[in-house]
Amino acid sequence: MTRTAPSRSLRLRLTLLATLAITVTVALVTAVLAFTLVSSVRSNVVTTLNAYGDSVGQSATAGNIPNPLPPAPGDTSVWAQVVDSSGTVISATANIAGQPAFYTLPAASTTPEPAKTSASGRGDERVVAQRYVTAGEPVVVYVGGSTRLLSYLTKDIQGHLLYVLPLILLAAVCVSWLLIGRTLRPVERIRAEAAEITGSDLHRRIPEPGSDDEVGRLTRTLNGMLDRLEASADRQRRFVADASHELRTPLAAVRTSMEVGLAHPDRAPWPELAARAVTETARLQRLVEALLVLARSDDSTLLHHREPVDLVALSRSAIDAAPGRVPVGLHAADTVRVLGDPDQLTRLIRNVLDNADRHADHGIEVTVTRDGPDIAVLTVADDGPGIPEADRDRVFDRFVRLQAARTRHAGEATGTGLGLAIARDITTAHGGTITVTPTIPAHNGPERGATVTVRLPTTIDSLL
Repeated sequence: MTRTAPSRSLRLRLTLLATLAITVTVALVTAVLAFTLVSSVRSNVVTTLNAYGDSVGQSATAGNIPNPLPPAPGDTSVWAQVVDSSGTVISATANIAGQPAFYTLPAASTTPEPAKTSASGRGDERVVAQRYVTAGEPVVVYVGGSTRLLSYLTKDIQGHLLYVLPLILLAAVCVSWLLIGRTLRPVERIRAEAAEITGSDLHRRIPEPGSDDEVGRLTRTLNGMLDRLEASADRQRRFVADASHELRTPLAAVRTSMEVGLAHPDRAPWPELAARAVTETARLQRLVEALLVLARSDDSTLLHHREPVDLVALSRSAIDAAPGRVPVGLHAADTVRVLGDPDQLTRLIRNVLDNADRHADHGIEVTVTRDGPDIAVLTVADDGPGIPEADRDRVFDRFVRLQAARTRHAGEATGTGLGLAIARDITTAHGGTITVTPTIPAHNGPERGATVTVRLPTTIDSLL
């Protein structure tokens, strides 16, 4: 049992994706901004401490160390100590006057370490240390400042994010839902309009928005598909109607013959009735075979395979296998190969020959030549009444029989009107073309005869 996937709204999925994208983007931007801000504040603190320590160090180098040290400009929370090599505080700022050294600076190090005696309760602060020499004695200038402001800033950013991010997410959901709904509204109209189009009203079309965006291109594509479906449905209806008519004629003839014989069994001309039934049955068989070929052509399954085929040999075999009313002459090179299906190419040649035989007066001339290295040309020329110029394209349509063909041989079996249509489909399937021209052009006198010209691609050298 097949399980159907639950219905999901494209609008909902796009809204969720947009919300996720906005959330990730806002989170990344916020993280970058917060990191940049905190890093900037931290860098400013270190710069301020180093600048103040450098000013104290210059006083020490000059041998003029005030006691107490002057406060740091703009920040009274910054403290400083000048400590000699024995760990004694030589001078300090007023805010830590009288207190022992808070830090020590190990040899060959630039990172101060808390002193064991008095730095344990200092809390969060940033300290820098710089070495100087005053009056021939080495000293270390320690400068420190509280990092509470940095902590407050970090906590403040985190606190605001807890309120801002949910609001941003809510706004993103609402805006995405509205915008995506508005964007998909034309698609929904297209869907609703397409849902109302049935097989009986394929003439209807989806209104185009007049834009060149994705929705406009989708509408034009769907309308193009409806055009093809309508044309296909029209062809199918015409095909069914024509096929029904053509099948009805031989069936009616066979039935009439049998009914006549059964009505007068003792006086019926049974040999004549049987011969007529055989003729109509053969005609019916040819019609059914032609319909099957056309059905395969419509399904693009006309060619079973391709192989190198000698078009001259196929033409000669077709002429020998189906002798007609008039003699047929063959003019060809030794070998002209094409790449195609030999069965369908044989059918093509027979159909063109059969059409010529129905109209020829005295003979038919078949010619197989090359037109350059890549094209093979097959021409079948008759000396009959010819085809009017207005009908030279129409003769390749299905079930088309010109009036001259219907009346030329009264009483004789006529064609089905499918021979040249099948020839055109086979030629097209092989990548070729088929045309009709007069055998005797008008500039040489009255226009006479019809010449069917088939042009087919030849095989490549490696397949010869």
